Amino acid sequence: MPPSKQERKWYVVWAGHNPGVYDTWNECRIQVEGVPGARYKSFSSQAAAYDAFAQGAPPAATRTNKERTPMRRGLPAAVRVPSVCVDAACDMTTGVMEYRGVDTETGNVLFSMGPYHGASNNIGEFLAIVHALSLLAQQRLATPIYTDSKTAMAWVRKKVAKTTVAHTAANAKLFELVARAEAWLRANNPPNQVLKWDTKEWGEIPADYGRK
Repeated sequence: MPPSKQERKWYVVWAGHNPGVYDTWNECRIQVEGVPGARYKSFSSQAAAYDAFAQGAPPAATRTNKERTPMRRGLPAAVRVPSVCVDAACDMTTGVMEYRGVDTETGNVLFSMGPYHGASNNIGEFLAIVHALSLLAQQRLATPIYTDSKTAMAWVRKKVAKTTVAHTAANAKLFELVARAEAWLRANNPPNQVLKWDTKEWGEIPADYGRK
């Protein structure tokens, strides 16, 4: 049953894919789902929502040390938090690839993309890093990003994916994504450090698919 006028709400998104005022929860959810540090709130009137959006997000609540401690449990002391970890998985017999990013502290999946055909693991790692950079840039966050791929890190530094994967009709959309990622890197200068995950010392990266 549709909500009555008394039940209707408006939603302010201060930090999300596209900040603004939305008049349904579904629209709001799309803007904040999978976004690290998303900030949003519901209001009972449209005027109050627009006023709150104009004033900016209220100060974030500060977690106590007691609340923070469990989040670091199991992480090596050298790992920087907060941070985002990315990884890709590619079946080399089929060329089917997917990639994702997770919150290093909690393991919560922040984004998950694919499957893509006619790809490689390095392409997936490259796209995952750029996806994380773009997502964090939207939130104006300088959060570091971890990857276990030296090749992808080099591609990001050079702002070009030097892949040997052949262009085909099957992977045309994938290479469109690669071109967009390269263009984003050329047009932006994000402050986020892209760091190498030390698999030998720390074990598998938290974003790992566990398919080895």
